[in-house]
Amino acid sequence: MDKKQRDELVSKNMGYVVTLARQYKSELLSTDDLISEGTLGIIKAAEKFDPDRGKPFVTFAAPYIRRSIEDAIRRVTGETPVLSTDESLPVGSNNNFTLLNVLEDKDAPKADRAFEQKTLSNDLLRAINILNEREQAVIKAFFGVDTERQTMSEIGTALGLKRERVRQIRDKALRKLHKASVIYRS
Repeated sequence: MDKKQRDELVSKNMGYVVTLARQYKSELLSTDDLISEGTLGIIKAAEKFDPDRGKPFVTFAAPYIRRSIEDAIRRVTGETPVLSTDESLPVGSNNNFTLLNVLEDKDAPKADRAFEQKTLSNDLLRAINILNEREQAVIKAFFGVDTERQTMSEIGTALGLKRERVRQIRDKALRKLHKASVIYRS
């Protein structure tokens, strides 16, 4: 399969990437970021896809897309990704979802949320001093420290960088912060 065919395969199936990305919830990654990560997965799948094997492309690509999205969530949060409760559960599922699990009272104040956010912001501001200027700008914008939270695309536009480069800078900065926190705790 040549590059043109692979590109066509990817572009024809982008709706599937969007559908899969919307199944995930992340407080730190926007839906656009999840779609971008899923796109990286579908590109990798297209590179490895062999149409002669008789398997539909979306069936072949789904694990690559999911893995890419889940890896991105893990890189940023360090936690196992959670599928949205908006998705229907399979028949016979052991999940004990009730209406209370799904509904949220938007008017109810979150206990200690403001205090927790201020503490986290202060801790992050102290910690990011180990980062260079560009890494600090990306981390502050991405996590909304002293500014509104921005997507990687928005940060890229503001800094004159491509979204992928912003992701690389963010990941490198997070690794530095993680390494520093491990050293600090020891």
